[in-house]
Amino acid sequence: MYSAKKTLRRIAAVTAVLTAVMAISSGSGVQAKIEAKVGDKCTKAQYGKFSKVGAVRVRCTYKNKKYTWTKVVTTTATTIPVKVDKSQWPKKFVIGAVPSENAAAMTLKYKGLVQLFQEELGIPVEFYSATDYAGIIEAQIANKVDLAFYGPFSYVIAKLNGAKIEPAGVAVSSATGVPGYRSYGVTKATNTAVTTIADFKGKRICFVDPASTSGTLYPTAGLLAAGIDPAKETTQYAGGHPQAVQAINKGTCDVGFAYDDILDKDVPAGKVSGVGASDIKVVWKSGLIAGSPIAVRLNMPQSLVDAVRNIVLNKANKTAMVKDGRCASEATCQIIEDSSWGFIKTTDSYYDGVRAVCESTKSTKCK
Repeated sequence: MYSAKKTLRRIAAVTAVLTAVMAISSGSGVQAKIEAKVGDKCTKAQYGKFSKVGAVRVRCTYKNKKYTWTKVVTTTATTIPVKVDKSQWPKKFVIGAVPSENAAAMTLKYKGLVQLFQEELGIPVEFYSATDYAGIIEAQIANKVDLAFYGPFSYVIAKLNGAKIEPAGVAVSSATGVPGYRSYGVTKATNTAVTTIADFKGKRICFVDPASTSGTLYPTAGLLAAGIDPAKETTQYAGGHPQAVQAINKGTCDVGFAYDDILDKDVPAGKVSGVGASDIKVVWKSGLIAGSPIAVRLNMPQSLVDAVRNIVLNKANKTAMVKDGRCASEATCQIIEDSSWGFIKTTDSYYDGVRAVCESTKSTKCK
């Protein structure tokens, strides 16, 4: 009796497998009945599978908690996906970032990137928002974050402290943009006593965070070049770029620093609470700073590292997100916390300029 029941169960299992295979086989009659059109529902068992109806090639994707047939957009000849051995991959993948806002706002801004990686990797993906720069550095050193978006200085610090990471890409503002940004020295628009960075002497200065590139490191270099030793001035850390601008507007600090997008885009757009475009003026600009990297943890299976790099460089940009149906338009598409278009290839040596500024400022964080 036991043997017969066991045989029947095996037959049932084999039948189920054969039925599933027939359902996804491009040459079967069952496939024709599926009529996998763009937008149709698919199943968890079909996740990652491809089908074709006429000239339209579709793929079963997972988005917004739904399995859906999505149009595959290619600009070159279609390549057959290479099967990757995921047996050594982690059970989940974690993306993290240095903070610029509260955790809820950061999580929302990274939602599209998290969904992209979950669909492409085929494993659960989570977002981790640290409370400060040190938090994300420590998390990646401890192998708790697999891919992290850094500022250039915090990336250099992470490497100095033993993080096994390398840039998977560097953020750019457009497909043809040059990776890089600037630090701005600012004060209240009504402050007639401050017109250049040299006037910061004797003032209450707001930096952003000890590990901030544009909020501390480059400003320190700028102050030293103007003959001002920050160690002899009244200084404080605001905790974030928007917070530094808000502190100046409230009068907590007389002067301070923030990265260019805060003043050029966020303040005029009303995205910095309590600060209007006419409230703050820029009195100093740094030279071009190396662009912010997104760094992958290298002590993971090589197949996963390669997959991450491929997604960062070929999928994690506004143009690709629109083509793949993940964004309605590039204007409304958000890749990371700011308005970056996406990422282009870079190497660790690109950040040697930041290391040189580290040396010139004698920052204790650079050790």
